[in-house]
Amino acid sequence: VFGEDKVKTVMEGDSVTLNPDPAQTQGFLRIQWQFKDNKSPIAYTDGSKPTYFQDERFRDRLELDHQTGSLTITNIKTKHSGVYRLQIDLNGGPLNVDYTVTVSESPSVTDAVKGEMKMESVKVGDRVTLQTDVTELHGDELIVWRFGDEGKLIAKTDIEAKSSPVYDPDERFRDRLVLDHQTGSLIITNSRITDSGLYRVKISSSKQTLYKRFTVTVS
Repeated sequence: VFGEDKVKTVMEGDSVTLNPDPAQTQGFLRIQWQFKDNKSPIAYTDGSKPTYFQDERFRDRLELDHQTGSLTITNIKTKHSGVYRLQIDLNGGPLNVDYTVTVSESPSVTDAVKGEMKMESVKVGDRVTLQTDVTELHGDELIVWRFGDEGKLIAKTDIEAKSSPVYDPDERFRDRLVLDHQTGSLIITNSRITDSGLYRVKISSSKQTLYKRFTVTVS
């Protein structure tokens, strides 16, 4: 038996909770969650302490409620987009419910008002460093820098994936951005008048999510 699809749309770095219908889980014998077409479960409970299975994509990200069967995914990334299947074993037989999760890179409207604001003033041609004040990263951070009121993505790195930073491909910042992979700070070299404006960073990990904002004035 297949339940109706349930759709969740979240942004990178946020958390999402997939909540089963209590009427469907009442008196369950076993609850098991799978991801995409993988037959292997990622989380399981028989009503006692939950069990998590070896899957590097979800390392330290899953929280399964052993009483309700709800599954929370923290610090979610685009690679976690897809169909999550909940299998509920009942006395009357199994019930499967699918949840479709879409992880978006779009900036959050609320991000614009979150975080401490810092002011930076530099002269044209100078270097400016936007300090996150992070002393140490945990190793699974997703760092996203955005510019302007529209929240244009200008720099991004996934520490856990050990991938090189991705920078804004247009001409505004070409070859002038350096993202510090140890602190998440952003360096703008050879600054220009057009670099003036609002910068914001979101550093999310399984431990916490940090927001900071900077107003840069280049004169």
